[in-house]
This record gives sequence, C-alpha cells and structure tokens, in this order.
Amino acid sequence: MEPLTLVIIEDEEAHFSLMKRAIAKEFPNASVYHFQEANTCLELLDNIIPTVIITDYLLPGMNGIEFLEALIQKNKDIPVIMITGQGDENVAVRAMKLGAVDYLVKSGDFFTLLPTVVEKVVRKNRLEQSLLKSEKRFQDMAENTSDWIWEMGAQGKYIYSNPVVEDIIGYSRDEVIGRYFYDFFCSENKETCKGRIFELMAKLNPIESFDNIVLRKDGVEVIMETSGIPCLDKRGNIFCYRGISRDISERKRNESRIQQLSQQLLKAQETERQMISCELHDRVAQDLSASKIECDMLLKNHTVLDAPVKAKLLEISNRLQGNINVIRDLSYDLQPPALAEMGLLKALEIYCEEFSSQFGRNVDFQSAGLNLFKLDADTEIHLYRLVQEGLNNIRKHADSEKAVVRLLGVFPNIILRIEDTGKGFDVKARELALGDEKRMGLRSMKERVNMLGGQMTIQSNPMQGTKIYIKIPFQEQNREAEKTHINH
Repeated sequence: MEPLTLVIIEDEEAHFSLMKRAIAKEFPNASVYHFQEANTCLELLDNIIPTVIITDYLLPGMNGIEFLEALIQKNKDIPVIMITGQGDENVAVRAMKLGAVDYLVKSGDFFTLLPTVVEKVVRKNRLEQSLLKSEKRFQDMAENTSDWIWEMGAQGKYIYSNPVVEDIIGYSRDEVIGRYFYDFFCSENKETCKGRIFELMAKLNPIESFDNIVLRKDGVEVIMETSGIPCLDKRGNIFCYRGISRDISERKRNESRIQQLSQQLLKAQETERQMISCELHDRVAQDLSASKIECDMLLKNHTVLDAPVKAKLLEISNRLQGNINVIRDLSYDLQPPALAEMGLLKALEIYCEEFSSQFGRNVDFQSAGLNLFKLDADTEIHLYRLVQEGLNNIRKHADSEKAVVRLLGVFPNIILRIEDTGKGFDVKARELALGDEKRMGLRSMKERVNMLGGQMTIQSNPMQGTKIYIKIPFQEQNREAEKTHINH
C-alpha cells in the first residue's frame, strides 16, 4: 500500500496518542497530523491533502456532523471515519448520510479495530478513484472517437451513446437513448437484421462485424458495421450489450467501384480473347489450312516429282497440320465454342475429358442441382475459367494423376470443389507470397471469386493433396427454381 497521510481530529491528547501508536504499528510510514478542533483542520486541508480523516463527533466548537457538512460545502471528497465515545444511532445515520465511510465507537477493542478500518477505507477509496479514472478515460475516448460507441439493455434499448452518433445518423444522443436498436434500421432489411441480432443475443454470442443499413434522420441510407459483446451478471444472465458501430458507406462504395472495375476488366479480357480466338480461327488457321491443301494437291497431282521433293512436301504438310491443331486448341481455349452451343455443364464435361486425354490425368467431373439455376453468360464463363485454372494448377504444380471436380447448385449458393491427391503446399506461406507471385493461378481464381461476391478457401499440406472450396451466391433465381425450392 502507498504511504498514507492521516488527519486525526481529537481533543483528548491521551486518545490521540493511543490512536497514533496503533496506526504507526500497522502503517510505520504513515504521516499523521493532529488537530484538537475542526476549524483549524479545514483551513489547512489544501496543504495537507489527507488520504483519510478520522474525527471525533464531540469536539470544541464545530462537531463531527458540522465538519462533514463543511467538507460538502467546500467540495472536498476525502474519506472520513467518524468516532464517538458513546454509540448513538441517530448520529451514525446522519454521519453516513453526509458521506462518512465508517463509524466507530470507542469501545474496548477500538484501538485494535482502527488500523483495520483505516486499511479497508483506503483500499475502497483507491478502488473508487481507479474506477473514476477508468470511466473518465473511457469517456474521453468515447467522446473523441469517430465511431459510434453504444450500450443497450437486454431488451435492445439504448442506455448509452456517445455524442458522435449525431454526426453519423443525425440523431442526438438524447434522441437515441431509450429507443430500440432496430428503430433506425432501413425498412427493407429491418425484420431480417432485427431477427439476426436477437438470435445472437439469445445465445449470448458476440456481434461480429455485422453489416446493415440504417436511415439517417434526413432519410439518407448509411451502411454500418457493428460489433458488440454481451455483459453478464454473476448468475450468467445478460444485462446489456456494449459495442461500436462504424460508418462504412464510403468503404462499401469504393469496394463496389473496385468490383465494377474488376468486372469491366474481366469482360474486356474475355472480349479480347474472343477477338483473338476469331482471328486465329478465321484467318491464321484458314490460311494454314489452305497452305496444307495446296501441299496435299501437289503431292496428289504431280506424279513426276522426285522422292526428295515429295518427302519435303509431306513434311511441310504434316507440320502445317500440327500448327493447325495447336491454333485450333488455342482458339477453343480462348473462346470455348461448347459453352455457347451446349451450355456450361456439357462444356465442362468436354473440357475435363479433353484435359484427361491430353495430359494423362484422370479428371472425375460431376455436377448436380444446377438445373434449379438460370445462370447468365458472365457467371458461366467465370465458372468455366475457375475450373480451367484449377486444373491447370494441378497439371503444373500438384504432380497428381487424379483430380476431382464437383459443381453443385445448393440454393442459394453455387458450390465448386476442385481436389487433387498431389504434393500439396503450405497454404499460409503461399498466401503470403501471392503479392509477389508472378504466376496468376490462385490469385486469378481469388479475384474472380471476389468479383462474384463469393468465398474461396484452400486446404492443403505438403504431400497431402489440395482442396479448393468455392462458394458463390446466386444473384438471379429462375422462377421455376424458386417454385421448386419453396415447395420443398
């Protein structure tokens, strides 16, 4: 315990000496000031700054009760222990009402009890001072932050709000306190968000990064990100939630702009691929085919050609055929014709079969549930590219003879799983390296998934294969699919 400064107001010298001796025995470093009457003590309080005041009730001039009243008038918040030679219940009640922290009677064990009472009073006062400092620190932080700090009761009514709320949603602190949290929700998502919050509260779960739209007082929509924790009593019952809400409207707008730009970039890439594909197919491949036909015609119609010339023409014809095949494959890779002609599932089935045949990998492709969804062209090409990129990663890096591809429609999401039994890798180390990664494999897949508002998780360990799990929310549901889902 820190050194104490004690003031004892006692007009009997013998009693003071005994009190000082008892205190010095327990608190040898304590400073003790003695006054025989209260008025002199009051005049010198600012110089002494006592930790505790011990005052007798019966004093010459001003008694102990009057001394307490004078402390209140001077706005002195100092713990006071009242003592008296004879117990008087009325005096005790008056003293406690005026702020005395304890009341002692000069009985036989008084001098033994006094140091214990002093220690208890000091500890209590220092704890209260510490709490006041913490509250002041919290108040200073809460009132100077740019975020909305709040507290709401178990029923969902705000019982505290910092003043920043007015800058965020236009309502003053007094207008917010006493109202339910969902009173400010946008009507479009009000019931859903209200239900989710109450569900978390019922389970005593924290509210973690909960996004929702609230309406400012002027009717403008504000996107808020809210987090909060439950506060429980000794019995484990919730008595409030404390949390923080942040205006993320600008961040969401920027994310939306980035997503739109990403979509435009990917569309531009697909458009460019289509143009290159058409150029390769319609011009380069056609020119090469014409050259091959001419070579074949020369071989067929000119029987007088000698053997070396025929061998050279045959070599050129075969080389041209090889180039035609390469360009055809490249053209189809840039713009898969089966996707537009037969749909996503058939196109992926053909691609997986051709991949297996070309690279000697056993690709097990299966799909289910996608008949409930009506996919637009952009989503189809993205899913096709994800499978394409996933299988190419397996071919280049996994050293696996087998790959599994599953494409599932599980309303309201589209699930894509790509697995292999290859050499695997350290996922955390690879994610840290993605920023400097020159190859576009996993990074390209992540960008596509993020652009579609989905999630992509990777499970892998060295020599234990790799599993890629992609979940994409479906944006526009087919009417027939909607009816089927509701009926089931």
